[in-house]
Amino acid sequence: MPILSTRLFRITILIALLGTALYWLLAETDAPSEQDWDADRRNLPEISALQQRIETDLFGQQTAASETIGADIDEVIDRSAMEAKLEGLTKNVTTRRQPTEAELTAFYHQHRAQYRESSRFSFTQVIFTNAKHGGLARQMAKQALQQAHQTEPKGDKTPLADRYFSATSVRIDREFGNNFAHKLFNLVKDGDRPCWTGPIASSRGVHLVCIQNASLGVIPNLEEVRSQVINDWRFSVATDD
Repeated sequence: MPILSTRLFRITILIALLGTALYWLLAETDAPSEQDWDADRRNLPEISALQQRIETDLFGQQTAASETIGADIDEVIDRSAMEAKLEGLTKNVTTRRQPTEAELTAFYHQHRAQYRESSRFSFTQVIFTNAKHGGLARQMAKQALQQAHQTEPKGDKTPLADRYFSATSVRIDREFGNNFAHKLFNLVKDGDRPCWTGPIASSRGVHLVCIQNASLGVIPNLEEVRSQVINDWRFSVATDD
């Protein structure tokens, strides 16, 4: 065997022996006695007790709630009792009573405008927004209206279109809000149709409008909307009780 290899082998053996001796020396100095080790072991919690503690702390409330909610889950459902409960919950929303013909006719004539079919409007609009003018929006619209016979009014830029062609009242209310289509309807119904009129309010601000054309929705007769009118009458009677 070469001399260099022999020396490396001897050095390796010596390091291993020294490491072993140092390990046992430290072990004897720092290691607790058998009595101490047993005492520490006795103080450690049992695995089952530790698991129970974790489940109690983390899941106790959820388990209690679940047991409470599902306590009667296996009970037989009494359908008649369930129907009675549902009837009691809905008694203030509707009624089963059938209206007399006189009651239904009177209710229809009182509320007939709400059964009008969708109207259509073609119009131009300018707006003075609440966001820009605040409480002065209506005043700004009135001033612009006074000058409208000389020059076309200029309003604020918004996502709303400047011109609408044959727009349904449903679309108009969706875009303008505040029952805007009904306000247009009143302008047409009253015969007040100069090119620029107003001001009328929307959810965005105050408008001047120029209505070019309007096709007002017809009101159907009672027989065409009888089922809807009966439902509306029932709701009205129940909420009035």
